[in-house]
Amino acid sequence: MSGYQVHAVGPDGQEHNLFIEAASQSDAAAMVRAKGLTPVSAKPGNPPRKKRPPRGASTAASRIVRELGALTGAGLTVEQALSSLSRYVSSSLMQSVAIALREDIRAGMSLAEGFAARPEIFPPPFPQIAEAGEASGALPAALNDLADWQERRAAFDGEIKGALIYPVILLVLAFFAVGGLLIFVVPRFEQVFADMGAAPPAFAAGVFATARWLAKAAPFLIVFGIGVSFLTGLWLRSTGAQRRAFAFAHKLPGIGPLLRSMLAARFCRVLAVLLQNGLSAVPAFRLASASLSDVYAKAQLEDALTEVRRGASLPDQIATTGVLPPLAVEIIRVGEQTGELGKATERLATLLENRLERGARTALHLAEPALIGFVGLVVGVIIVSILLALVSVNDIGI
Repeated sequence: MSGYQVHAVGPDGQEHNLFIEAASQSDAAAMVRAKGLTPVSAKPGNPPRKKRPPRGASTAASRIVRELGALTGAGLTVEQALSSLSRYVSSSLMQSVAIALREDIRAGMSLAEGFAARPEIFPPPFPQIAEAGEASGALPAALNDLADWQERRAAFDGEIKGALIYPVILLVLAFFAVGGLLIFVVPRFEQVFADMGAAPPAFAAGVFATARWLAKAAPFLIVFGIGVSFLTGLWLRSTGAQRRAFAFAHKLPGIGPLLRSMLAARFCRVLAVLLQNGLSAVPAFRLASASLSDVYAKAQLEDALTEVRRGASLPDQIATTGVLPPLAVEIIRVGEQTGELGKATERLATLLENRLERGARTALHLAEPALIGFVGLVVGVIIVSILLALVSVNDIGI
């Protein structure tokens, strides 16, 4: 799979610039034609730089989807629902997004296309689930399911971020405290021994040497860190680089299994919503794969989908990719055999989400005392070395 920048023209003569991931230029052109556009040119390129989400984007997206589901469920068209929403919402962000979506609908776009045009507000799987709801004629139910998923995810993310605040603040303060001791305090004690022409104790000498090295290396370390971060960011702008980075992460012990569990939870939750809103397995599989942010897993699952369209077994092809845990493969296999794939994937998604939530809370609870202990140990080593140096001064004949 490669990325292509495609310049196309719509039926109304309006020009469009699209980024398409496809196996070849001809496949990219075919995907653009499927959208009702006429491709003019297609050339290899990187995805457009993602816009930074505005403040409150997650809450605004969740509320818009929830209220659109209620209004369309009450019998309004999508355009009428967006017009109503733009009149009574108090949030300026929600109002501007509702108006922009309404104008897209009036221009002939679908709601899913309107979501896809604003990834900073409606990231995957918003467009995919909206597309499924529109295709099945059950848009209100799909939007309500999407809002439920988004609200649960936002609550979990908020809980994790709140729990991380204390350890992060502690780590930052400890970094400055230890750095200050090593750079400004320890050299003064070293200077005392230098003035007396005496050698400090071995333990203190080691701390003094570390402080000297840190004082000299700190500017280079800062510049090196900034340079590496900048170059890594540039490298990761390429789709191929992102795919290699994710592929490497999948192979790491500890990180790989965790990443696969997170992928399975996201994939199965979206797949369950799509299946329960009337889509058949193959299109639901395609949309659920497209909702993933892991480009390596997405490419592997899309290759598996190609084989499924040729008649291969869906669970077997998922197992071949190796991007989902064995438990996910087995439950998908059982769900396919029993004809209840939607319910099976929903139960699996709930199981994995609960497991990840418990694991995250446990890790945070363990990390807090471990971090405090580590910082205390480092500070203690510095203080003990200073005390030993002070005690040894009495043994030096002046």
